[in-house]
Amino acid sequence: MTSARKVRVPMGEQIRIINECRQSGMTDADWCRENDISVSTFYNWVSRCRKAAADQIPPPNYGHCEIPRSKQDVVPIDIVSDHLTEQNTASQMHLATKIKLVAKN
Repeated sequence: MTSARKVRVPMGEQIRIINECRQSGMTDADWCRENDISVSTFYNWVSRCRKAAADQIPPPNYGHCEIPRSKQDVVPIDIVSDHLTEQNTASQMHLATKIKLVAKN
């Protein structure tokens, strides 16, 4: 039985891969999945490389835009189904009719 052990990636190559990922604009996990690299392996590389070459490792991209997005207003709205409105109108008319009948008697 032969072992399918993966070849160790040299640190220089690890740094190149990390930089490519971080400059892609994607999250680390998304980039790793797209490039068939285990996320845990990637973060092990980041940890090792940061200890050895902290100045060469850019910060992670958390999926945020460089340009801030404009704020949106949140406003409350009432959603009333047409069906409910018709039912309420019919109920109110029926009640009004009953009140008139009672008032006449």
